[in-house]
Amino acid sequence: MAKSKAQQALDFVRAIAPKCDTATDLHNAFWGIGGKLGQLFPTRQERDAFMATPQYAEIARIREAMPWYVDEAKEKKRSARRHVKQ
Repeated sequence: MAKSKAQQALDFVRAIAPKCDTATDLHNAFWGIGGKLGQLFPTRQERDAFMATPQYAEIARIREAMPWYVDEAKEKKRSARRHVKQ
């Protein structure tokens, strides 16, 4: 069975988020010009309908959990390394 576009979007975000240093990087890859959102939902009507889905809510939660600035991302990585070394 083919995945819904909403599920495809969530799968994309789940795959790309660990590779992004900041929420801004994720935002650009998904919401930005040429991003996955526009590819999957090319019309305003489609995007509006997608934003009412549970998948979109999860995508927003993933983005909000990420650091917004590079300094925050670097500190998070440093902190994670400290915990692993102990």
